Amino acid sequence: MDKLFAVIGREFSERVRSRWFILTTTFGPLLIAALLVGPPWLAMRARAEVEVSKIVVLDGTGTSLGSAIAVDLAGGLQGTANPPKVLETDGTRLIATTDSLRAKVLDKTLAGLFVLSAETIDDGRASLMLPDGSALGVSERLEQALERQLRQARLVAIGVDRADAAYVAQLHVNVQTSRLKANGQEASARTSMIAGFAVAMLLYITIVLYGQIVLRSVAEEKQSRVAEVVLASVPARVLLSGKILGIGGVALLQLGIWTTALATLLSNRGRIFGMLGLAGSSVPLPAIHADDVLFLGTYFLLGYVLYAALFALVGSIASSEQEAQQAQTPVLMLLVSSVALLQSAIQDPNGSIATALSIIPFSAPIMMPLRLGLTDVPSGQLVISICVLCLTTVACQLGAGRVYRTALLMYGKRPALGEIIRWMRAAD
Repeated sequence: MDKLFAVIGREFSERVRSRWFILTTTFGPLLIAALLVGPPWLAMRARAEVEVSKIVVLDGTGTSLGSAIAVDLAGGLQGTANPPKVLETDGTRLIATTDSLRAKVLDKTLAGLFVLSAETIDDGRASLMLPDGSALGVSERLEQALERQLRQARLVAIGVDRADAAYVAQLHVNVQTSRLKANGQEASARTSMIAGFAVAMLLYITIVLYGQIVLRSVAEEKQSRVAEVVLASVPARVLLSGKILGIGGVALLQLGIWTTALATLLSNRGRIFGMLGLAGSSVPLPAIHADDVLFLGTYFLLGYVLYAALFALVGSIASSEQEAQQAQTPVLMLLVSSVALLQSAIQDPNGSIATALSIIPFSAPIMMPLRLGLTDVPSGQLVISICVLCLTTVACQLGAGRVYRTALLMYGKRPALGEIIRWMRAAD
C-alpha cells in the first residue's frame, strides 16, 4: 500500500507542478468566459455594422406602411437615434425606382434598400437588398418591425381601435417550461438541460484529456525503458493503479477549478453583460444536493478508471507513441458515440435509448449524469448502472494490469490478439 501511495503522489505532484497543468487550468476559465460573452458581443457588433437609420425604405403600398415601420424602428430597446429614410411611390413607378436605388446599393453609396409592395400588404412578402459582405442581423429587426405593423394594420382594418391594435401588435410570448420532480420541487427545464449537458461534456472532455495522458505516459515509459527500472521495485499492477489514480487526482482538481469558474460566470452573467453594455440576465443555477455530488463523483471516478485502463492497455501493447495514437481509435469511438446520442437523451431522458445508454458501462459515465440533471432516474436503474459499471471497471483494470505487466517489457514486436487474450487470462 505504501508503494501505491508513493506512485500516486509522484504522478500527482509531477503533473500539478508542470507548466502544461498551469496553462490549461488558467486557459479553461478564460475559454469559458470567451464562449459566454463572445457570441452576444459579436452579435451586437454585427448588428451595429449596418445602421438601420442608413437604410432606405421604399414604400409602394400606398398605405404609409413604410413610415409606420420607420417609427417602430426608432423606438424600443434597440431603437435608432434617427429613423430610416422613407420614400413613397406608387405601383407604376415602383420597379423603376427599385432598379435605380438597387444600383446605388451595388456601388455601396446606399447602405441598404427595403422594398414594400402591394404583395407586402397581401401576404407579408418584402425584399431587403444589402451590399455584398454586409451583416445580416439587420434583416431580423426589419422583419420584426414589418410583422408588428402588418398585424396592427389588419386589426385596424377590421374595426379595432388603433391604440388597442398597437397594444396587441407588440405582444411577445415567453413560455417558461418547468419540470416537476417526484419530491414536489419545481425546476426550470432550460436550466436543467444546460446543467446536465454541461456536466456531461465536462466529464467527456476530462476523460478524453486525461485518458490521453495515461496513454502517452505508458507509451513513453515503454519506449524510454524507464519501466524496466521501476518494475524492479514496484509490481506492475501497483504501478498502473498508482499512475491512473494519480493522474485522476489531477483531473479532479482541474475539473473542480473549471466547474467553479463556470458556476461563477453563469451566476454573474447579468452583471458581466451590464459592464459590457449587453442585454442579459444571470443564469439561475440548479440546486445541488450531497447525493448529486456523490453520484457525479462516482460516475466520473468509475468512468475515468475504466477508460484510463483501456488507454493504458493500448499504450502498453503499442511499440511507439505514434502507433498508440492510431490504436486508440476504438476506445475513442466508444466515447464519441455516447456524445453523438446526447441529443436524443435530452429530448427524452426517460426513453429507451437514454435508458439503455445509461446502463451500458461504456456510455453510462456520460449518459447517466445527463439524465440525473434532467429527470428523476428510478433507483433500480441507478443501482444496476453503477453495479454494471463497477464490474466492468474492475474487469478492465485487472485485464489491463495483466497485459501491462507483460507487454511493457516487449519491444520490436506487436502482439497478436490471441496473445493479448492469453495475457489477460494468465494468473497473477
